[in-house]
Amino acid sequence: MRILFVLHQFYPEFSSGTERVTLNLARAAQRAGHYVHVLACAVDSGKNHGSDAAYLVGAKAIVYEGVPVTLIPRDLLPVTSDYSLEVSTELVQPIAAWMKQARFDVAHVMHTMRMSTAVLAAQQCGLPYLLTLTDFFLACARINLVTLDNQVCTGPDQARKCGKDCLTAPWDRDSLAERYQAGREILSGAGARVAPSGFVAARYNQAFPDIDFRVIPHGIDLLKLMGKEEISLGSASVDEKPITFGYVGSIIAQKGLDVLLRGFAKIKTPHIRLKIIGGFYGGAAYQTKVQAFAQVDPRVEFLGHMHEAGVFATLPQFDVLCVPSQVPETFSLSLHEAAALGVPALVSNLGAPGEYVSAHGCGQTVAAGEAGAWAEAIESVVKNPGLIQKWKSLLPLAVRVEEEAFFYDSVYRTLLHSS
Repeated sequence: MRILFVLHQFYPEFSSGTERVTLNLARAAQRAGHYVHVLACAVDSGKNHGSDAAYLVGAKAIVYEGVPVTLIPRDLLPVTSDYSLEVSTELVQPIAAWMKQARFDVAHVMHTMRMSTAVLAAQQCGLPYLLTLTDFFLACARINLVTLDNQVCTGPDQARKCGKDCLTAPWDRDSLAERYQAGREILSGAGARVAPSGFVAARYNQAFPDIDFRVIPHGIDLLKLMGKEEISLGSASVDEKPITFGYVGSIIAQKGLDVLLRGFAKIKTPHIRLKIIGGFYGGAAYQTKVQAFAQVDPRVEFLGHMHEAGVFATLPQFDVLCVPSQVPETFSLSLHEAAALGVPALVSNLGAPGEYVSAHGCGQTVAAGEAGAWAEAIESVVKNPGLIQKWKSLLPLAVRVEEEAFFYDSVYRTLLHSS
């Protein structure tokens, strides 16, 4: 089979969750004997994004870790496509012609931000496509289903709620309604719509009640996760050393690291540590605030941005992972990777991570955005370190990338046979 993966951005420019999931699936498909190709957007036009792609004028071609990639420069796409579903009418036909010429059998759309043009091209050339819904972009112009006043949204209500709770430039009620309808058309045109968690499927069902969604969890690359000799799950009792809490993720306001730091500062014992993995992507003011908290607390250590191998080598050093998100997360690769390594978690009581921890009892949910609640949760672990072993015993088996890819392979074949 010839599979085209489509998403809003890709390596080496970006390496967040959706990019990692896409790369994992592309490699797994290659191992299964399929030909794969990635189509994404090159966001920073100032960077070197490879050689000119002769088959698609204006695009660039690279190979990333054995995966061929075509990158469309950001300035060729609509200015609004970071938040709208606007298409480039000039690019639809060239992309459709390339899809047909390359004889792709199926397109796997991993994210529609900036890539509505590619989706329309697939529709016009008759290329069947499926969607993996890694966030709420198709249902929500703000992406996270959080209103302007930072309240979790119950759903767009056919854009009526958007016009009531999130009416801000450049939107008006009519354009929000048009965006909702465009999202519906992309969803209904797909041969399959896949959510990585039951939480996401339920929210999309609520937003688009007449459209079906199925769940395929993101898989963990266990071979890579546990393939290095220096990785050890650790046998020392937590009573013999300071308890180490950890954070893994981009350092932006939505991820809530500042809340975790404020909670951490409320606890005076010297026998705890907080190790932070992640790069700064938020505004300068947020970066300054986070660094100010850390600079006055010698128990806090910034490890900076790490590539996958570094993250995997560091995760086993954590006794407890902290996921203090301020918005409903649709999954959390770091949560499931940590769980696979025997590390339980404290997570915000929002989204898929909250549902995961509550369902399995492999950690504790904490009120999102409340530093006092995070302090209480951390202190409860300090006072009762036996909780860690209890939570560890309840960690479920992780879904492997190979299992995820197997499920998707059956979807690809269904789409191919029904087209």
